[in-house]
Amino acid sequence: MKAKNVTMGIKSLREGLKDFADTFKALQSGEQVRPKPEGIYFTDFEAFRKAMTPQRFALLKMIRKNNPDSISCLAGLTGRNIKNVSEDVRALINLGLLEVSQVGKSKAPHLRYDKIMVELAV
Repeated sequence: MKAKNVTMGIKSLREGLKDFADTFKALQSGEQVRPKPEGIYFTDFEAFRKAMTPQRFALLKMIRKNNPDSISCLAGLTGRNIKNVSEDVRALINLGLLEVSQVGKSKAPHLRYDKIMVELAV
């Protein structure tokens, strides 16, 4: 199975709107537009830092390594409070990095990507 990658980075609102406008113009003029690689972008480094805390990166690694069958199990593996782990899992789902599947009465977290590449321009 092919590895699924995602790029995370910083992209200003202006850059994001320009990309959208360029694609829209190309489509309007009948050009064939290639799909862009999947990406998750933030407007500034502070937003990136708030979204991708060390605890959330640790959860991603823990899920990859242990494939827990519930959020409760994940909390136990990390030694963290289940409420805090649940909040972080929800944030990672909202970012598009995780998904959950129903396993009995529990929800098992799964990674959506094999690799996350962080792109920061200087």
